[in-house]
Amino acid sequence: MNPQSRRRICIIVAIALAIKLSLFVFAAIHAPQGKLLPDSNRYIELAKTLATKGVFASQSENGGLVYETLRTPGYPIFLAALYGLAKIPLDGIVLLQILMTLAVAFVVYKTAVEIDPNIVVLSMAIILLDPPTMIFSMTILTEPLFLLGISIFMFNFVLYLKCKKIGYLVISAFMLVMATYIRPVSYYLGFMIMFFIIYANRKEGLKKLFAHALIFVLIVYSLLGIWQIRNHIRCHSFVFSSMQGENSGKGLIRSYARHNDPHTKGMTPLPYYVNVSFRSLLSVLTKPGHFKYFQSEQLRIGGYIFSYPFMAFWLTGFICGVAAMRRNAYLHFMLFVTLYFITASVVGQMWAMGDRLRVSAMPFIAIISAYGWCSIIEQVRKNRSGNG
Repeated sequence: MNPQSRRRICIIVAIALAIKLSLFVFAAIHAPQGKLLPDSNRYIELAKTLATKGVFASQSENGGLVYETLRTPGYPIFLAALYGLAKIPLDGIVLLQILMTLAVAFVVYKTAVEIDPNIVVLSMAIILLDPPTMIFSMTILTEPLFLLGISIFMFNFVLYLKCKKIGYLVISAFMLVMATYIRPVSYYLGFMIMFFIIYANRKEGLKKLFAHALIFVLIVYSLLGIWQIRNHIRCHSFVFSSMQGENSGKGLIRSYARHNDPHTKGMTPLPYYVNVSFRSLLSVLTKPGHFKYFQSEQLRIGGYIFSYPFMAFWLTGFICGVAAMRRNAYLHFMLFVTLYFITASVVGQMWAMGDRLRVSAMPFIAIISAYGWCSIIEQVRKNRSGNG
């Protein structure tokens, strides 16, 4: 990397860190309750029970223990170690999560270097300055820890695509498992990646193709199966997380039977599902990030002033990146995982919580968007040189 690129990266990191720390200090002083959203208290309760009793459960009204199946143990274990045992205050946890976003940016940087050194600076800028990623790193929620796990999975899988070495594939499988224990949204991604491995190795021998796909899926689902066995033994429910049943009343599937959307009254099923699917997709992609948790009208307005242009910027690059990727297997992988997370968001939540659900895909989106903008810049340069 040339000195100019290093200087740009240092400037971007410094700006992003200054913004994040300023928001952290502001929230700690003026809106300390903003870091606790509805799910936060549940994670804290599970972490306390883990730290004191060594059991992944919550206490019932009569003082007994109720084993948890809705949430997975990754984030509560993180909180139990730091908040429950090490006695780090919640503000300290938030500060650590902010530093995690810098680690995520570093992993995105390393991944971009393997794909195309020209996209390194812009990839880091997008992931560091993305408002929803920034906002949810300052709440007691799973996003920062999940992002770190899924970005390391991304990096190792790109190395696998580049070298076809089984060691990188094994590491990526372990990292996907860790990320799924933090947030179950990636539970089905292992199956999807199995098919992508077959696609990526289609020019290799059949033996290698199916061996690698089988190794990946066996590692992922044997390790995830341990938790399902636990749930079956403790709660007589052989599921990884009961979140799917929890979301069945607000997801896309069978939503026509509920038909509680005023904009689609009287529609037949096909137009209805096309309508709500498209609107849900727009919600996931175009919600800019809300600074409402900081309880400052000026900050909320300022956040919108920055968020909408920033969102338009990366979305333009993303669309152009998809159009320009051609046979680039690395970018196919980025798009594949992005589509998985977007589909999971649309199917599971429809248009609810769009900005938060997009965070999971941002490392992949950042790389595609940066590639798109580099393609735009390159095309502009070619046109200028051609005209000259």
